[in-house]
Amino acid sequence: MVELASLSSPKDSHNTLLFYTYGDQSRNLTSTLRALSSSEEKRAYLISFFGPYIARLPNYDATNPACAVVDCLASDWLGDELAGYGSYGNFQVGLTEGDKDIEAMRHGVPERGLWFAGEHTAPFVALGTTTGAYWSGEAVGKRIVERYGSIM
Repeated sequence: MVELASLSSPKDSHNTLLFYTYGDQSRNLTSTLRALSSSEEKRAYLISFFGPYIARLPNYDATNPACAVVDCLASDWLGDELAGYGSYGNFQVGLTEGDKDIEAMRHGVPERGLWFAGEHTAPFVALGTTTGAYWSGEAVGKRIVERYGSIM
């Protein structure tokens, strides 16, 4: 993943706004997009859907061309078999003990053969990073080998 504002070429460097959706809102958004056939229809729908949020940004001016949305993309993780028809974990506004949730995901349900790995289960020092995802995958791999033994 590349944070586009930091690219060295001014023509490639631009602001990027990222929205995360969840629950019913996410299901509605992805099912609506799935039903649209062209990328232009999908783009127009997304811009319309997120327009009220964009309009609330500081210094936003609908008449200023610099504030115009250039493009809008969305993934369809809820419709993707290879993503398990789901998405990444997120933490709700107002959460007070998120560390315990992370520890629960990190632990998984090993007695039922279920482990979680990824940036969301990484050691706290590396949460949300590629390094953290690697470390958590490595840790889960070791736990699986401990449980079932090595086949090599």
